[in-house]
Amino acid sequence: MTAFLLQTPCGLLQVQVEGGAVTGLSWRLQADFRERNVDATSVHRVLRALRYYFEIDPTCGFDFPLRLTGTPFQHRVWGALLGIPAGQVRTYGTLAAQLQTSPRAVAAACRANPCPVAVPCHRVVAATGLGGYCGATRGPRLEIKKWLLAHEGWHG
Repeated sequence: MTAFLLQTPCGLLQVQVEGGAVTGLSWRLQADFRERNVDATSVHRVLRALRYYFEIDPTCGFDFPLRLTGTPFQHRVWGALLGIPAGQVRTYGTLAAQLQTSPRAVAAACRANPCPVAVPCHRVVAATGLGGYCGATRGPRLEIKKWLLAHEGWHG
């Protein structure tokens, strides 16, 4: 496994790559991290795509493979998230109706998302506000969600 940090306009993003596929993206609130086995060949494509998203075109999508670990239900939710275009949002309730489940179950699957940004859980909002992001309903993680949505052109 290769792990490294990428400084983005909204914070430090830890990237994990294994066998050429991204297995994890997570926001680091502190820089207490050591890179592991950084292999330029396996991370070049990932870095290029993430930098393009953050610096040039937030609607570009990502061209790197993902290897997500989760339950079959979580994979269903994450698949639905991948169908939400940049600059648009869906509510937890809307996704729940689409997937024939509850809004809380959708929120739990979003919270368990191993690759936020690439699997855009930030595009899911509450019926009466932003909802949460990466398990937080306030603080720095919610500020990241606000930044990502504004970056993609949504100003709800």
